[in-house]
Amino acid sequence: MSKKKPFNELDIKTRVIFITSLSFIILFGITVVLVGFFLGMVGFFQVTGVTYASKQSLLLFGTLVFLIGFIFEVFGKIVTSYSLKFQLKSSAYLKVKIAIEFLFAWFAVYAVNKVVASVSMPLWSQGVFALLLIAVDYAFDDRQLKKQKLA
Repeated sequence: MSKKKPFNELDIKTRVIFITSLSFIILFGITVVLVGFFLGMVGFFQVTGVTYASKQSLLLFGTLVFLIGFIFEVFGKIVTSYSLKFQLKSSAYLKVKIAIEFLFAWFAVYAVNKVVASVSMPLWSQGVFALLLIAVDYAFDDRQLKKQKLA
């Protein structure tokens, strides 16, 4: 019968194999998600008529949307937390929260569109892209799901 050893008692070769294989699994998962996002963005841009010069400019656009969007999301959370002081009903609070998140997401997309000159995105497409980002954020947010199940 084999006994399981703690990680710190394994020999160095087994540790290296374990850490390397775990790193490859994590890297593969991140790659699948990013490639899915990139291909989804390419498809969305094809449908909405967004023009871009190259795949590299599209990659730059997606990266900047993530980075600048993260910064604006922090500001959006601050503004949303201040709206708690008004003691709105839960449905009104949710509407205000979604509106604030949409405005900050749209502003991030708008700013990135202005910075990356090789991507030309119409205003209505920016709004739809911001709504899509908000919908994906809510779809993958576990806390929202848990609150809805408890209510």
